[in-house]
Amino acid sequence: MLSNVLSALAVGYAAASTCSDLPKKPNFLKKEETARWMAHVMDWGVLSTISTMNNTLAAPFGNPYSFVDGGCGGDKSTGSIYFYASGMDQSMIDIESNPKVSFALSEASLSGDDDLEQKACVVGPSGDPENPPCARAVFNGALSKLENDSDEFTTIQEAFFERHASMADWPTDHSWFIGKVEIENIWLIDIYGGAKTLDLDKYFGVSL
Repeated sequence: MLSNVLSALAVGYAAASTCSDLPKKPNFLKKEETARWMAHVMDWGVLSTISTMNNTLAAPFGNPYSFVDGGCGGDKSTGSIYFYASGMDQSMIDIESNPKVSFALSEASLSGDDDLEQKACVVGPSGDPENPPCARAVFNGALSKLENDSDEFTTIQEAFFERHASMADWPTDHSWFIGKVEIENIWLIDIYGGAKTLDLDKYFGVSL
C-alpha cells in the first residue's frame, strides 16, 4: 500500500477548488512547495485563537474560516494567509486581546471525488485525514489588520470576491476588515517519517 501511495503523491494532481487554473500538488519531497500549494489551492481551514469568553477563558478556540493567499493562478500566490473577517466574530474579538493565532489546513478539505491521489485522505480501509500522506499544515503568527486604503487591501479584497463570491453580498454593517497572519512558523506533515518545521525564506521564495 505504501508504494502505491508514494507513487500517487509523486505524480501530483490538480485540486478541486473555486479556481480552474490552480497548480498541481508538488512532489512530497518538496516541503516548502507543498505548504505554498496548500496555502494557495485551499479555501478554508481552522483558525485558533486564545479565548476571551468567560467560560473558556485562555483556552484555545478553533473556528472554521475562509481564506485566500491571493487571486486565482499560481502567479498571484503570495504565501500569506488572509481573512475577510467581521469584528463581531468571536475569533476577531479574541485577537483584540491577543493577536497570536494558528491556522490549520488539511488536504482532506479537497476530498470529494475518486481520484487515486486523494485516497490517502478519504476515511476508509486505506485512508484517513490523520494519515500522514494526507498533508496537514499549521501556520502560526500574529494577526494584523490591513489598512483599508492600501494597495494590498484592494488586491486581496478582489481576491476574496473572486474566490469566495458570496462575500461581496454580505451585510455591510458587520465591521468587515481584512486580516493577515504575520507568519512566524509553519509545521507540515505530508508523508511518513514525522513532521517538519519549514524554512520561511524558502517558503516565501517558492514560485507556483
